[in-house]
Parts: sequence; C-alpha cells; structure tokens
Amino acid sequence: MERGKPLAKADLLGTWCFIEALEDRGGTVRLNPNYGANSTGFLHYLSDGRVAVLISLPGREPLSTGNRRAAPEAELAEAARTFDAYAGTWRIVGPDTVVHRTDISLFQNDAGIELVRRAELVDDVLTLHMPEFTDEGVLVRRWLVWRRLAAEQ
Repeated sequence: MERGKPLAKADLLGTWCFIEALEDRGGTVRLNPNYGANSTGFLHYLSDGRVAVLISLPGREPLSTGNRRAAPEAELAEAARTFDAYAGTWRIVGPDTVVHRTDISLFQNDAGIELVRRAELVDDVLTLHMPEFTDEGVLVRRWLVWRRLAAEQ
C-alpha cells in the first residue's frame, strides 16, 4: 500500500505475524511492558469479515498436569496472564482506521467491545496504533507491529 492511500479490505486480508509491541511514554520509546521482548502471535483477517488475534508472551511454562481443567489454579492464572486471544468481526472506518468487534475473548470483560486501531501499512508491515491515554500526567502511545506471512506456494 502506498503512503497516504486509504486502507482497503484487500490490504489487510491474510495472516500476520507479530513482530513487536512498542510504547512511547512521554517521548521515550521502548518495548511495551505488557508484552516485552520475543512475544509471538498471529493476526488473521478473513474475507468474510472475521478476525482472530493470538499473542503469547515468551517463557510460558507447560502445565504440570496433562489436563488443563485439572491444573492448579496458580498455573492456570499464569497461563492466562501470559496469553491474549480474541475473535470477532472487523471493518475499516475512514481512510486509516480498523475496528475489531470482539465476540469472544480470553478475558470475558473484553467480549462484546470494539477495539479501534489507527492502521499504517507499508509494504508488508502493518502497525496498529491503540488510542493514546494519559498515565500520571504522562501521554502514552502504544502500537503493535505485524508482518504479513507469505501465502504458501
């Protein structure tokens, strides 16, 4: 996609691999502490308007039991703390904004909400900017960077 060209549905279709999450806190850019370094993930935009997002933080430990329903609560809590997942629908709004409406989420509080992201697409790198906010008087901007996975030949 060319810079300045409005975002089109075809620009986003396919599977994207998570590269990094960054944060600008008062002018200092660093890795987003919620994700850290070496997180992995996938973002899937389907032609029927469905979206799925999965992000796994690094260093996750396997559960001590083979049955996830019988695993100790502390292990389950850690597994949930180190993984993000949701699915729903997506649509483009305006020239550079994509909206994900969550139908299901690992965190029930996020089910049924809309996640509005300003999108920048340069070649096969997609940057999704979250809404900025103020934390203790400091302006915070966060964004996730994704790389398009090539289709199998």
